[in-house]
Amino acid sequence: MALTQTQSGSQILSSGAQVVSTQKFSYGTFEFTSRVAGVYSGSVTTGFLYATNSETEIDMEQVGNKPDAVDCTNWHGVSNFQDTQVFGYDQGNSHDFKIVWQPGYVDWYVDGTLVVHHTQAVPSAPAPFLFSAWGTNSSSWGGTATIGPTRYMYISSFKYTQ
Repeated sequence: MALTQTQSGSQILSSGAQVVSTQKFSYGTFEFTSRVAGVYSGSVTTGFLYATNSETEIDMEQVGNKPDAVDCTNWHGVSNFQDTQVFGYDQGNSHDFKIVWQPGYVDWYVDGTLVVHHTQAVPSAPAPFLFSAWGTNSSSWGGTATIGPTRYMYISSFKYTQ
């Protein structure tokens, strides 16, 4: 997946990518291996579950303005969520990510280590799994746009077990 940002007058234009599964998933374990090449402010790369209006949303996001962080968030509706950022994971390196979604909790693992355990706002509706690379231009989330360089998210594996 690739992401580029350009400027047209005062407008920032982002061209990214997204892959969406045709299957909807329920509780289970989601594992994928990925890395980001070209970590720049103004980007979010992610593997996540998403159902309309965040009825179910479980994110494992890497944001460009925090190149050593992974953001783990679960949503049950547009305003009911729990969010934790963990640091010490260079996005430029390949990492094994795992999300364990069960009734009552969501756990996130990086490289085999449990890094986050959430018990609030745990969703229950089946949802497709997505990978995406998208642009931001924010002083906080994802960072301000970086015009020019192309960023890539490489996904080398994906596995779901119930």
